[in-house]
Amino acid sequence: MKRFFGKKQVLVATLAVALGLAVYLNYYLAQNELKSDTATGGNNTTTTTGGHLGDSQYVSGTTTVPAEQTGSTTVQTPYFKQARESREAARAESLQMLQELVNDVKSSQAVIDDATEKILAAAEAGERESAIESLVKAKGFADCVAYIEGDRCNVVVLSEGLTGAQTLQITEIITAQSSIKPENIKISSVKS
Repeated sequence: MKRFFGKKQVLVATLAVALGLAVYLNYYLAQNELKSDTATGGNNTTTTTGGHLGDSQYVSGTTTVPAEQTGSTTVQTPYFKQARESREAARAESLQMLQELVNDVKSSQAVIDDATEKILAAAEAGERESAIESLVKAKGFADCVAYIEGDRCNVVVLSEGLTGAQTLQITEIITAQSSIKPENIKISSVKS
Protein backbone atom coordinates (compact mmCIF):
# COMPACT_ATOMS: atom_id res chain seq x y z
CA MET A 1 0.00 0.00 0.00
CA LYS A 2 1.42 3.37 -1.01
CA ARG A 3 1.91 6.02 1.69
CA PHE A 4 0.22 9.33 0.98
CA PHE A 5 2.19 11.41 3.44
CA GLY A 6 5.94 11.29 3.79
CA LYS A 7 8.15 13.31 6.09
CA LYS A 8 8.41 16.13 3.54
CA GLN A 9 4.63 16.42 3.17
CA VAL A 10 4.13 16.44 6.95
CA LEU A 11 6.77 19.17 7.31
CA VAL A 12 5.20 21.23 4.54
CA ALA A 13 1.74 20.76 6.04
CA THR A 14 2.98 21.87 9.46
CA LEU A 15 4.69 24.94 8.01
CA ALA A 16 1.59 25.75 5.98
CA VAL A 17 -0.64 25.57 9.04
CA ALA A 18 1.74 27.82 10.98
CA LEU A 19 1.90 30.34 8.15
CA GLY A 20 -1.88 30.19 7.76
CA LEU A 21 -2.34 30.93 11.45
CA ALA A 22 0.08 33.86 11.31
CA VAL A 23 -1.67 35.34 8.27
CA TYR A 24 -5.08 34.96 9.89
CA LEU A 25 -3.90 36.69 13.06
CA ASN A 26 -2.39 39.49 10.97
CA TYR A 27 -5.67 40.02 9.16
CA TYR A 28 -7.67 39.90 12.37
CA LEU A 29 -5.39 42.32 14.22
CA ALA A 30 -5.15 44.66 11.24
CA GLN A 31 -8.94 44.87 11.09
CA ASN A 32 -9.12 45.65 14.81
CA GLU A 33 -6.35 48.25 14.52
CA LEU A 34 -8.10 49.87 11.57
CA LYS A 35 -11.34 50.07 13.54
CA SER A 36 -9.66 51.49 16.65
CA ASP A 37 -7.48 53.89 14.64
CA THR A 38 -10.55 55.19 12.79
CA ALA A 39 -12.46 55.54 16.05
CA THR A 40 -9.68 57.51 17.74
CA GLY A 41 -8.79 59.59 14.70
CA GLY A 42 -5.26 58.15 14.62
CA ASN A 43 -2.51 60.20 13.04
CA ASN A 44 0.49 58.21 11.90
CA THR A 45 3.31 60.24 10.41
CA THR A 46 6.77 59.29 9.31
CA THR A 47 9.60 61.29 7.88
CA THR A 48 12.38 60.10 5.67
CA THR A 49 15.84 61.44 5.35
CA GLY A 50 17.57 61.86 2.05
CA GLY A 51 20.76 60.23 0.96
CA HIS A 52 22.46 58.82 -2.05
CA LEU A 53 20.92 56.36 -4.45
CA GLY A 54 21.58 52.87 -3.07
CA ASP A 55 22.04 54.03 0.53
CA SER A 56 19.99 52.39 3.25
CA GLN A 57 17.21 54.62 4.46
CA TYR A 58 15.73 55.12 7.87
CA VAL A 59 12.46 56.64 8.95
CA SER A 60 11.74 58.28 12.29
CA GLY A 61 8.47 57.86 14.13
CA THR A 62 7.31 58.04 17.71
CA THR A 63 5.70 55.56 20.05
CA THR A 64 5.15 55.50 23.77
CA VAL A 65 6.64 53.00 26.17
CA PRO A 66 4.57 52.17 29.25
CA ALA A 67 6.29 53.30 32.46
CA GLU A 68 6.40 49.79 33.91
CA GLN A 69 8.46 48.59 30.94
CA THR A 70 11.15 51.24 30.94
CA GLY A 71 13.09 49.62 33.79
CA SER A 72 13.62 46.31 31.98
CA THR A 73 16.49 45.52 29.66
CA THR A 74 14.16 44.66 26.78
CA VAL A 75 11.53 47.27 26.02
CA GLN A 76 8.47 45.73 24.35
CA THR A 77 6.43 48.56 22.86
CA PRO A 78 2.92 48.04 21.55
CA TYR A 79 4.19 48.89 18.06
CA PHE A 80 6.71 46.03 17.97
CA LYS A 81 4.30 43.52 19.49
CA GLN A 82 1.60 44.41 16.98
CA ALA A 83 4.08 44.40 14.09
CA ARG A 84 5.26 40.88 14.93
CA GLU A 85 1.69 39.66 15.30
CA SER A 86 0.72 41.21 11.97
CA ARG A 87 3.73 39.68 10.23
CA GLU A 88 2.98 36.23 11.61
CA ALA A 89 -0.72 36.48 10.78
CA ALA A 90 0.04 37.44 7.17
CA ARG A 91 2.41 34.48 6.89
CA ALA A 92 -0.16 32.12 8.37
CA GLU A 93 -2.78 33.19 5.85
CA SER A 94 -0.34 32.75 2.96
CA LEU A 95 0.72 29.33 4.21
CA GLN A 96 -2.89 28.28 4.55
CA MET A 97 -3.61 29.21 0.93
CA LEU A 98 -0.46 27.45 -0.26
CA GLN A 99 -1.28 24.35 1.77
CA GLU A 100 -4.73 24.25 0.19
CA LEU A 101 -3.04 24.21 -3.22
CA VAL A 102 -0.76 21.38 -2.13
CA ASN A 103 -3.67 19.34 -0.77
CA ASP A 104 -5.99 20.00 -3.73
CA VAL A 105 -6.26 16.81 -5.78
CA LYS A 106 -6.89 18.92 -8.87
CA SER A 107 -3.55 20.73 -8.54
CA SER A 108 -0.90 19.83 -11.08
CA GLN A 109 2.53 18.70 -9.95
CA ALA A 110 3.98 22.04 -11.12
CA VAL A 111 1.51 23.96 -8.90
CA ILE A 112 2.27 21.67 -5.94
CA ASP A 113 6.03 22.10 -6.45
CA ASP A 114 5.68 25.90 -6.69
CA ALA A 115 3.52 26.04 -3.55
CA THR A 116 5.97 23.81 -1.68
CA GLU A 117 8.85 26.06 -2.75
CA LYS A 118 6.98 29.15 -1.51
CA ILE A 119 6.21 27.47 1.82
CA LEU A 120 9.86 26.63 2.33
CA ALA A 121 10.89 30.18 1.31
CA ALA A 122 8.47 31.62 3.88
CA ALA A 123 9.93 29.41 6.59
CA GLU A 124 13.46 30.47 5.60
CA ALA A 125 12.47 34.15 5.63
CA GLY A 126 11.03 33.71 9.12
CA GLU A 127 14.27 32.18 10.36
CA ARG A 128 16.34 34.98 8.79
CA GLU A 129 14.05 37.66 10.27
CA SER A 130 14.42 36.13 13.71
CA ALA A 131 18.22 35.98 13.38
CA ILE A 132 18.37 39.60 12.19
CA GLU A 133 16.18 40.77 15.08
CA SER A 134 18.32 38.93 17.64
CA LEU A 135 21.58 40.27 16.25
CA VAL A 136 20.31 43.85 16.05
CA LYS A 137 19.15 43.64 19.68
CA ALA A 138 22.60 42.27 20.58
CA LYS A 139 24.09 45.50 19.19
CA GLY A 140 22.29 47.43 21.95
CA PHE A 141 18.90 48.29 20.46
CA ALA A 142 16.02 47.71 22.88
CA ASP A 143 13.70 46.22 20.26
CA CYS A 144 13.62 45.44 16.58
CA VAL A 145 11.33 43.90 13.97
CA ALA A 146 12.43 42.73 10.51
CA TYR A 147 10.42 42.01 7.39
CA ILE A 148 11.89 40.05 4.49
CA GLU A 149 9.94 39.98 1.25
CA GLY A 150 11.80 38.39 -1.63
CA ASP A 151 14.97 40.40 -2.25
CA ARG A 152 13.98 43.28 0.05
CA CYS A 153 14.27 43.80 3.80
CA ASN A 154 12.69 46.39 6.06
CA VAL A 155 13.88 46.76 9.64
CA VAL A 156 12.37 48.93 12.37
CA VAL A 157 14.39 49.55 15.55
CA LEU A 158 13.54 51.26 18.81
CA SER A 159 15.90 54.23 18.87
CA GLU A 160 15.90 57.96 19.50
CA GLY A 161 17.62 58.36 16.15
CA LEU A 162 20.05 56.36 14.07
CA THR A 163 23.59 57.40 13.36
CA GLY A 164 25.32 56.47 10.14
CA ALA A 165 27.42 53.91 12.05
CA GLN A 166 24.32 52.26 13.51
CA THR A 167 22.67 52.13 10.10
CA LEU A 168 25.81 50.52 8.70
CA GLN A 169 25.87 47.96 11.54
CA ILE A 170 22.27 46.96 10.87
CA THR A 171 22.90 46.81 7.11
CA GLU A 172 25.91 44.54 7.68
CA ILE A 173 23.83 42.23 9.89
CA ILE A 174 21.14 41.95 7.23
CA THR A 175 23.59 41.27 4.39
CA ALA A 176 25.42 38.68 6.50
CA GLN A 177 22.18 36.85 7.35
CA SER A 178 20.68 36.99 3.87
CA SER A 179 21.55 37.55 0.24
CA ILE A 180 19.81 40.94 0.24
CA LYS A 181 21.77 43.78 -1.33
CA PRO A 182 22.28 46.99 0.69
CA GLU A 183 20.27 49.07 -1.78
CA ASN A 184 17.23 46.84 -1.05
CA ILE A 185 17.38 47.46 2.70
CA LYS A 186 15.24 50.07 4.44
CA ILE A 187 15.91 50.86 8.09
CA SER A 188 13.42 52.80 10.22
CA SER A 189 13.58 53.99 13.80
CA VAL A 190 10.75 54.41 16.25
CA LYS A 191 11.36 56.70 19.22
CA SER A 192 10.44 55.64 22.74
